[in-house]
Amino acid sequence: MRKAFHFALILLLLPSLLCAFTNPDEDEANVVVLPSTAVLNQDFFAYGKTVEVSGTVNGDVYVFGGQVFIDGVVNGDVLVAGGSVEISGKVSKDVRLLSGQASISGTVGRNVTAVTATIELAPSAKVGRNIVVVSGNVDLESVVANNARVYASNLRVSDGIGGKLYAYVGSMRITSKANIQGDVEYWSNKNAVIDPHAKIGGDLVHHPSFFYSVFHGKIFKSLKIGSKFAALVMNFFYTLVIALIMMRYFPQRVRGAVDALNHKIFPSLLAGVVIVVILPLLFLALLITIVGVPFALTLLAINVISFYTAKIFTIVWLAKHIFRHFDFNKHRRLYFAFALIIYYILTLIPYVGTLVSVAALLLGLGGLVLGKMDQGEEKKAPI
Repeated sequence: MRKAFHFALILLLLPSLLCAFTNPDEDEANVVVLPSTAVLNQDFFAYGKTVEVSGTVNGDVYVFGGQVFIDGVVNGDVLVAGGSVEISGKVSKDVRLLSGQASISGTVGRNVTAVTATIELAPSAKVGRNIVVVSGNVDLESVVANNARVYASNLRVSDGIGGKLYAYVGSMRITSKANIQGDVEYWSNKNAVIDPHAKIGGDLVHHPSFFYSVFHGKIFKSLKIGSKFAALVMNFFYTLVIALIMMRYFPQRVRGAVDALNHKIFPSLLAGVVIVVILPLLFLALLITIVGVPFALTLLAINVISFYTAKIFTIVWLAKHIFRHFDFNKHRRLYFAFALIIYYILTLIPYVGTLVSVAALLLGLGGLVLGKMDQGEEKKAPI
C-alpha cells in the first residue's frame, strides 16, 4: 500500500513537475545522479530532466524524470514515471514503470508491470516471476520465469517463458528462438505468425474478437450476399423505371441516341471517352473560381445523372438488335426488360462485368451527344 501511494503521488505531481522542467536555465539543477560509489541505506526519491541511479540503494527507488537510467543495484522496488526509461542494473524485487519508451536489459528479481508506448526486454534481461505489459509495441527477448500477460498492438516473442503467455494483441510474432513452457492463449483478429522452430509446451488457443466472429461468420456472410443481391435488384428496377419514363416522355432523345449508335458506333465510343475526360476537368476548372462554383455544382449534378442514365441508351440499342426480328416498338418495354436482365447478368462476371459497364457508359454518353447534334442539324436543314 505504501509503495502504491508513493507511485500515485508521483503521478499526481506530473503537471507541476513538467512545468518545473521547462526552464532552460535550470538544466544542471534538473540532472540528478546517484554515483556508482554511493550506498544508500534508505528509500531514494528523485525527479529531474535526467535521473541516473548508478549506486546501490538498500531500499526502494521512486523516480520521475524526462530520462531515467538505472544501472546500479536496487535492493527493493523500482517505481518510475518518465519519458524514456532504461534499466540495465539489478533490481531485487518489482519494477513498475510508466513511460513513453522503456528498455530493460538488467535483472529483475520479481515482477515487471509496465504501461508504455514501446518497450523492449533485451536478451540480457531476466525477470524472476511475471510480467504485465500494456504498450503499443512490445519486443520480448528476455527470459521470464513464470507467466507473461501482454496488451499491445504488436508483440514479438523471441526467448523463454517459463509459464503461460496471455496476449491481447493486434498482431503477434513468435520467432524461432522462442521457448514457451506453458500455453499460448491470445485474443486477436489476426492469426499469430509462429515460426515452425518455435517451442510451445502447452496448447495454442486463438480467440477472435466478438466483432471479428460476427463479421467473418456465416450469418454475416449470408447477410452480405443478401444485401448485394438486394442492391442489384433495386438497381435493376430503378434503371427499368427510369428507362420507361425516358421512352415515354423523351422518345426523340432515346431515338436520336440509338440512331447514332446504329450509324456511328466507333465515333460514339470516342465521343464517350472524350466526355468522360473533359467533364471532370471542366468541373474542377469551374470549382476553383468563386464565380464558377454554382456552375460547377450544376455540372456535377448533370454528370451524375448522365453517367447513370447513359447505359440506358446502350441497352435500348442492344435490345433492338437482339429482338430485331420482332416488332420492337410494339413490345419495347418487355424487350428492354429482357435486355436489361442480360446486361446485369454480364456485369456479375468478374472482369467481363467491368468491361461491359464501362463500354455501356461510354457508348451511351457518346450516342446521346452525337444524337443530339444530329437532331440539331436536321432542324437547321432547309425543307
